[in-house]
Amino acid sequence: MIPQNRSRIQDIGHWIVFVGVVMLGLTVALYLYNVDKYSLIYFGDSVSHMVGARKVVDWADPGLHQIGTVWLPLPHIMLLPFTLIDSLFTTGFAGLVVSLPCLATTAVLLYKMAGTHWINGLGYIAFLAALLYATNPNILYLSLTAMTEAPLMLFFVAAAYFLQKWYKEPEQVRSLALSAVFVALATLCRYEGWILPLFLVPFAVAFALGNNKVRDSQKRTIVVLLSLVSFAGIIFWLAYNQYRYGDALEFANAEFYSASSQALNRDIRETLFLQPANVMSVYGATIFVVYGPVLLASALIGYVLHRRKKGSKDRRMLYLFLALPPLFTIITLLIGIGEMTFWFNSRFVILLAPLAVVLTIVFLRNLPDRVKKTRGLVAAVIGVLFLFQIGALVFGTVPTFLDARGGFFYNTSPFAAQVGEALGSMYDDGQIMIVAGSAQDHKVMVTSGISLRQFDEIIQLTMSKQSFYEPWSYSKWIVMGKEPDADAAAAYRYWQDRRDILDDYYAKVYENESYEILALKQ
Repeated sequence: MIPQNRSRIQDIGHWIVFVGVVMLGLTVALYLYNVDKYSLIYFGDSVSHMVGARKVVDWADPGLHQIGTVWLPLPHIMLLPFTLIDSLFTTGFAGLVVSLPCLATTAVLLYKMAGTHWINGLGYIAFLAALLYATNPNILYLSLTAMTEAPLMLFFVAAAYFLQKWYKEPEQVRSLALSAVFVALATLCRYEGWILPLFLVPFAVAFALGNNKVRDSQKRTIVVLLSLVSFAGIIFWLAYNQYRYGDALEFANAEFYSASSQALNRDIRETLFLQPANVMSVYGATIFVVYGPVLLASALIGYVLHRRKKGSKDRRMLYLFLALPPLFTIITLLIGIGEMTFWFNSRFVILLAPLAVVLTIVFLRNLPDRVKKTRGLVAAVIGVLFLFQIGALVFGTVPTFLDARGGFFYNTSPFAAQVGEALGSMYDDGQIMIVAGSAQDHKVMVTSGISLRQFDEIIQLTMSKQSFYEPWSYSKWIVMGKEPDADAAAAYRYWQDRRDILDDYYAKVYENESYEILALKQ
């Protein structure tokens, strides 16, 4: 019999986890913001996600098409209402409002999944699962930003949770329906989610055909139809691209912006393409730094113990499902679409976290009874599991944060922030033509605090506009990037070759190492 006080903790445990994780995240976010007000927008992509979301409403040509084709739409729809609040938009806290609840809810789901391992009064392991995930500094930092990993992880883990429930109770098809819906939502967050329906549908069909609890043809038909819902997100995105761009695979083919296009223009691809040893070396070293040797060893031992246990097939499905997105990442690295170095894109390995946490719980569940009964030993084991995460904070070895911070301080980003603030301080009215490349443009826009509809963003795709060739008839201000991104290089060269014409109409009012601001002469 479970003691009454422990039963009450179980009843409210999920709320304890949710509120605890949210409070932890808010505390860390406020600390980082106090240290550096740009800390939540270090990732260039996080800035562009917020800008893309706000453009749906605040742009000269508003609409859902402003989200574009390469990035999947759901995280931007989730961000949209919060990016319209200027204080959240300019500081990056709009991303936190979306990502932090996703982190907390994912931790709750892992808490519930680990609850299936409660045995011999060891109810604490469910809380441990939630904490191992949510307090990992790499995962925590990503979940304070507008990056898309936190929403993906929420829907991915939710799909796993409900698939596990359906596997245990096949007659409860509602659980399968929820799993399929969450898979569909995951496929609208990041492309790593696209591997999930490829597993869910054949698994659901095979399981229904071979299970005595799903005997009649009507139930089996329902199972098939419900599992097919998991493809809804992929079908929608292919159809949208076909309708909008005339190419269902535009997201994969878009010049400058698609993953394959970017990979082809960088040297990283050459070291990974069709080189499994190099891929596993980079991936293995990165997970070692992100998770630490103790957690990884515990997860490996947990998997070995799972294989030896009677009835291990009951959970094999769950472990395989949780392994799919990390497998997808490794495949993309091998085929030359994905990019990763020991720090760059280290965020990709957080997809491994749910599997590592769940297998670690299996390891703890199978500790010898004499260890379980000795509180000191149990506390020591748990302490060692968290020691690496604490050490990462103490010694500053948090790859996702270092990747973001390095990308911010070792390119034009600090100067983009400076020119954005300068523009905001002198701006009174009028349109602003900006020629620097979309990634740089977005940093200037966010830090300026000026409504996005006042910007006339010039990239290669918009060079045909008359406002580009006669800016003095349209724009009171011009922001020029001295080191433009590839998508604005042609536009920059055009006006550099004709700088004397610009100088007839505009006067330089600000300049830093990477940018200059021109104002229309009176």
